Amino acid sequence: MTGSGALAAGWLLVLTTAALAAVGALLGGLADVRFIGGLAGGVLGTILGFIIVWHRYVVPANEEDEGRDYSRVKKIEDDDDDDW
Repeated sequence: MTGSGALAAGWLLVLTTAALAAVGALLGGLADVRFIGGLAGGVLGTILGFIIVWHRYVVPANEEDEGRDYSRVKKIEDDDDDDW
């Protein structure tokens, strides 16, 4: 993952948390438990944000790294065919 991808993933997590906390506070305001609603929305937003970031940024970055991993490639042993 590049620096811009990490920055976008961080902002996505923050915005998801903030948006769901706001929705939770608004819904909690209907039942006069705004703080509890905001807290519950923030917790759910954080969990949902991590899931979204994981699927959108982390999994593709891991797959890209696996494509460039040459540690499992067997080394070519020196053969004597090229010695004249």
